[in-house]
Amino acid sequence: MMRRLARFDLNLLQVFDAIHAKGGVSAAARHLNLSQPAISHALAKLRDALGDPLFVRQGNRLVPTSAARAIAGPVREALRGLDAALDAATAFDPAETAREFRIGVRLSGEMPRFSALALRVRSEAPRAMLASVTFRRRDLVVALANGDLDLALDVALPADDRLRRHFLGTEPPVVVARKGHPRVDGAIDLDTYLALDHIVATARPHGPGMEDMALDRLGLARRVAVRCQHAITAWQIVAASDMLFSLPRSHAEVLDAMWPMQLVDMPLPVEQGGSYLYWHQAADADPGLRWLRAIIADELGKSE
Repeated sequence: MMRRLARFDLNLLQVFDAIHAKGGVSAAARHLNLSQPAISHALAKLRDALGDPLFVRQGNRLVPTSAARAIAGPVREALRGLDAALDAATAFDPAETAREFRIGVRLSGEMPRFSALALRVRSEAPRAMLASVTFRRRDLVVALANGDLDLALDVALPADDRLRRHFLGTEPPVVVARKGHPRVDGAIDLDTYLALDHIVATARPHGPGMEDMALDRLGLARRVAVRCQHAITAWQIVAASDMLFSLPRSHAEVLDAMWPMQLVDMPLPVEQGGSYLYWHQAADADPGLRWLRAIIADELGKSE
């Protein structure tokens, strides 16, 4: 095996990975800053070495064969591991790096988290690029393994041996009501909370919130009159009505700074959801990601 690897041109794997990720020779050439003939020549050598066409043309795209699909994940993970090993052998300097860091952030969590993180990263690494990237939970392991994401922020997820995680903390929810609300003045009791209509902001098309589950345990229920997808939309509705809206305190404080409301304590015990930072085990030794993980833990790791 080692003799076979010694004879293999590892540059061909970079070409394979680029074609697989970008879907064509031209796009791969642009990504690797090489000419199209150079990419085509490398692909021909790779096909010969592996005894498989690897990609077949369908319209304007090169579609991977079953053999290509089978090796795509291991090749991407191996290339990431090699990059991390080479990076680890050299000093990482945040002030000089021009690296792009891709952080998986759910839509509901971007507003209170990403702005503070971006400002901190910019202060220490002014040439770095930072991207907030949405993701599907079922694809998280693959996205972290193949480099589509470097890190991810999310709630507690099922354990996976391939992932590492760091607990960032919890925070209580607050109830938002407009200033001048006829039944809310700096505080709210449970009877008033149940008597008023509520807004839920979530990307999920249906299903209860944490408040509804807490109420259900008490044999109670609230009336959700409006369901929208974003907290800003819910905030606008609250500002022009007597409805109530609940969200984590850090989310509420960001919006309150722009559009002041009443933020009052929740009148019932709600289980506080924990927040976690996730990364792939292959990225443990990456000095750039160790630096970024430390920043995230310091900036966002505030539990209550």
